Amino acid sequence: MTIDDSQPARPPNAVPERFATILADPPWNIQQQGEKGASRHYRLMTLERIKAMPVADLAEADAHLYLWTTNATIREGYEVAEAWGFSVRSPITWVKFRLGLGHWLRNSTEHILFATRGKAPVQFRSQPTWMVAPVQEHSHKPEEQFPMIERLSSGPYLELFARRQPPSNAPWFVWGNEVDSDLTIPGYPVPSDRRRGHSGELR
Repeated sequence: MTIDDSQPARPPNAVPERFATILADPPWNIQQQGEKGASRHYRLMTLERIKAMPVADLAEADAHLYLWTTNATIREGYEVAEAWGFSVRSPITWVKFRLGLGHWLRNSTEHILFATRGKAPVQFRSQPTWMVAPVQEHSHKPEEQFPMIERLSSGPYLELFARRQPPSNAPWFVWGNEVDSDLTIPGYPVPSDRRRGHSGELR
């Protein structure tokens, strides 16, 4: 299902204070030897800056986290999940069926670290630890992630570092420097914050 652009925008008081499910695709400032890097496409964040984000304050006591990592950032992904108050339960691997770049091996996969905090069982217990989806432009994660997440986890949902509105009618909210963010994160202003009277840069 797609979002109906004719629907009125949500009033500010409709944004939850905490979310049952959080999806994040951090702009890692880490790359493998020989790679050209993502800095040509968007601004990057250091590992410490990512870990310091107050994501724990945005999550409900019982919550799920879906954290995107590359083959080069899997170890750091576990660190980030722990810093945000979550325990990684399993990776979900996106199989691209297209040769990518890489110094040692050609990267044809990316991974979502599925993590939990508190008591938050999944709603669907037959999800495999892989998914197949087409590759689009640089860093565009597959739209198939949204129905998968909604099948496994309850809302409300928050996407961090979003680049577009999720193609869903479920209660998704977004934050990032490429979208009109639904909420502010102290210490991490984005361009839309300046319309709310804040200043500063995301990174």
